[in-house]
Amino acid sequence: MHRFLPNRSLLLGLMAAGVLVAAVPAKANEICQNEFQPLLQNHQRIMQQTQAAMPRGRPTSFDQARANAQRACNALGTAQTSFERLKKWVTDNADFCQLPESMVNDVNNGLNNVTRNRRQACQGVAQLDRQRRQAEAGGANPFGPGPGRRPQLDLRTPGAL
Repeated sequence: MHRFLPNRSLLLGLMAAGVLVAAVPAKANEICQNEFQPLLQNHQRIMQQTQAAMPRGRPTSFDQARANAQRACNALGTAQTSFERLKKWVTDNADFCQLPESMVNDVNNGLNNVTRNRRQACQGVAQLDRQRRQAEAGGANPFGPGPGRRPQLDLRTPGAL
């Protein structure tokens, strides 16, 4: 017995839509891979360069210490920019690409860590510059006794009173 389907085109349309809906995640995955892969490769290359640029060992002079801190500050600045690009792409495309929440969190944590390390390295450069200026000005200790200041008594030492 042959049944008549009153709206055969509707049925075919729904079937085609089902195929289209099934194809959308595959197409989205392909689009995401094509956009993300070069971005990730560039980020990994920058991170390898950053790691290679990090100073190793203890500096032997003030100039070497300042140069190391400056090099770390610059390298971490490049890494921070790369992480910011990666974070922007991941947050903009998280829903469309169905990225796991852990990936978004990892990128955010990485950016926070690099930002903190860069801030510390750049503050190290500024601190070394202050120490150099202080040493060139006669090595005055701002915390020690100066003209018109009495030395502080250390009350923790027995017999200090």
